[in-house]
Amino acid sequence: MIRFSGKPQQNNEYGNLRDWSSSVRNIFDQYSQPENRITHAFLTALDQDRVLLSEFIREFTSLRPPRNVRHLRILEQQYPGELQPVDDEKIRRGIPDGWIFDEEASWCIIIESKVLTQLTSGQIQRHRATAKRLGFQEVFVVAITQHKNFSVPPDTQLREWSEIYVWLHGNAPSSYWAKCVSEFLEVTEAKLIETERLLEGMLTTFSGFRFGYERPFSYLEGKRVLRLAMQQLKKRRDLQNRLGVNPTLSGRTAITGTQGDLVWDFLPLSKASGVKVFTNHPHLTLSLSSRCVEATVTVPNAVNGTTRKNIKGLGEEGFERLITKILKKLAPLLNSDEGAKPMFRGIQRRYPSQRSAAYIDALIEFDLRTAVSLGGPQKVQQRWLNAAYSSFVNKRGSNYQIQVGMQFQYDRYPDIREAKAIDLIAKAWLACEPLVRLSE
Repeated sequence: MIRFSGKPQQNNEYGNLRDWSSSVRNIFDQYSQPENRITHAFLTALDQDRVLLSEFIREFTSLRPPRNVRHLRILEQQYPGELQPVDDEKIRRGIPDGWIFDEEASWCIIIESKVLTQLTSGQIQRHRATAKRLGFQEVFVVAITQHKNFSVPPDTQLREWSEIYVWLHGNAPSSYWAKCVSEFLEVTEAKLIETERLLEGMLTTFSGFRFGYERPFSYLEGKRVLRLAMQQLKKRRDLQNRLGVNPTLSGRTAITGTQGDLVWDFLPLSKASGVKVFTNHPHLTLSLSSRCVEATVTVPNAVNGTTRKNIKGLGEEGFERLITKILKKLAPLLNSDEGAKPMFRGIQRRYPSQRSAAYIDALIEFDLRTAVSLGGPQKVQQRWLNAAYSSFVNKRGSNYQIQVGMQFQYDRYPDIREAKAIDLIAKAWLACEPLVRLSE
């Protein structure tokens, strides 16, 4: 059966990634390879929670076990009938990653897991032949990989780890072990991304920006969630059709940095396809910090001449009308407790070297409702907007960029912590369409 070293401590409602990354490691990190660690975690959950096991068999195989799932046996990295798991790595490679079986009924499900390596039809056929040689008459295979990129033999179910994650995440409210493994997948994925070992495919799917007081932001988790969110946002037709997002263009070539409290990426627009660097064209920026999510349209310092000319041509009154249009479009995203804020940011920076962090020499940031009154508690102060616009028009060689968009606080805007956050980010960007149009 499955061996494990104890049950992790459940400290709070959401779980702290930093706590979980150490507590689940004591249970699940008993092998050197990611495939083995993840399979061990998954099979441990199925072994410990037989209701979860029953749901897994029903959901992913459509089989009916020969008897109650409480009597089924689960093994990993060993053959049925052996007393101990195999310790030799070379021998383990020829053994199925996991078994769910009933020897009396000659019935089994073989689990084959791949994370960083490729699965082949030959491996599946060899595992099936091994099961037949051991006396199993009914043999079904569930192969779990990063992506479905090849056909499989009959009586084989090919699934992605992201599908397993969605299923586990959905069962987490009622199953303690499903919660453990879904969070273990998140931790493992973050580590693999950081070490650049997970270059294609994902182990999880986007389920919200689930940071806050009970689950503090971490750089690794932020990087993981940002990558998932950007993958979904890049595919959205509304962003492509209305704003000109080009899904064939890449954002940041590498999301690098230290273990800080900010991680960001951007979506380039179609008109940026002819420029050498993204700083020559407006782009859609998504930033995660320790406090909030920001979805903004960024007009960079080195923006192309057409965009700069159009912004200058507005004048202060025209720019105010532009901001008014954007603010009215953003209004449906606002809530009563100030969890969302329509924002403007102008920032002047300088870089001592190409790879060094920037020095911020000047920063102007304000709620857009101080520029245009929507009847809320904010006091209108027109000079904030005038100063921000004038600084862009008359920047005189300073490295000054502007951003307009929406800020969502984790603890005060609950929807941002759910999968529906993708819609919120897209709506915030779409509301800034009048600013994007200035690049035409």
